[in-house]
Amino acid sequence: MEKYGSYYKLLDELRIAKGYTIADLCEGIISERTYLRQIKNGSKVNFTIFSRLLDRLDTGMGQFMTYMIHFDKSDTGVNRFAIRVHMYHFMDIGPIYELILKYKSDNKIETLMVEAFKLEFEYLINKITKDEFKIHYQVILESLKSLGTENLIVHLIKFIYHSYFKEDNIIDPKKFGQMLIDYNSNLSLFFYIMLMDKFLSFMTQQETIDFDIYEQILKKFEAYFIYINVKNYETSLETYHAFLYHVKHDYKMRDSYLYKALMNSLVIHSTYEHEAYKDLIRHGFNLDVDQFLIDYTLSIESSLLR
Repeated sequence: MEKYGSYYKLLDELRIAKGYTIADLCEGIISERTYLRQIKNGSKVNFTIFSRLLDRLDTGMGQFMTYMIHFDKSDTGVNRFAIRVHMYHFMDIGPIYELILKYKSDNKIETLMVEAFKLEFEYLINKITKDEFKIHYQVILESLKSLGTENLIVHLIKFIYHSYFKEDNIIDPKKFGQMLIDYNSNLSLFFYIMLMDKFLSFMTQQETIDFDIYEQILKKFEAYFIYINVKNYETSLETYHAFLYHVKHDYKMRDSYLYKALMNSLVIHSTYEHEAYKDLIRHGFNLDVDQFLIDYTLSIESSLLR
């Protein structure tokens, strides 16, 4: 979403809470006039400058993003809804979904993104059929064509569709992967990490992958992980490392990463999330998940007895 002024508004809330004046915060980093202009109508954010301002407030980017997603009372619910749909975390999604149903925006791309996540959610909870999901989503894709623009959110909308209907070939995975590698993230960080996760998850379940592209995106995903350091992404990270070793036929390292990922999933995921995650493992690794856990646990116990 291109409403970057909201980031500075949240930053200013932190400034006030920590007792800094605008002059104290901005000195040597940004002019006070520019800072106030960004709060009022920020059209672009310099990631380096914004990070330096957060550092002065002794706040990491990960902490800031967590606050933005979960605790900002003025938040429309879009970020909270998107991350829950992305991670299949539906336990507390009801009230946020009700907000989304009433959501309106002057930004056409933002509106289409919200509609895309709404449709995906309704399909996942069996409120609509896969055919209905496809038909309604194709209307979104047609609307994107009329906008004549490409940005990270547009790529995200397209990839959500591709992940369910790859037979339609609306994207070229190799070119798409290269776009992710070349992308220079600003404060679209939240959606950039989400899109890398979606891409890696999708590729993990394919019969053939471009190994070099997969590995490069995994390295970027790992580098950006520190900004949204949540257990779900940690589980994803371990899974993708396991898959790399699986492709390399290094099963000892694969099993080590995979066991950690599965144990994380058992602890942090709801039943729905864990079953979806087990499906990913079955498709990507061709393993019986329950049997794998039994065998690996027995091997650990056996090694301890030696």
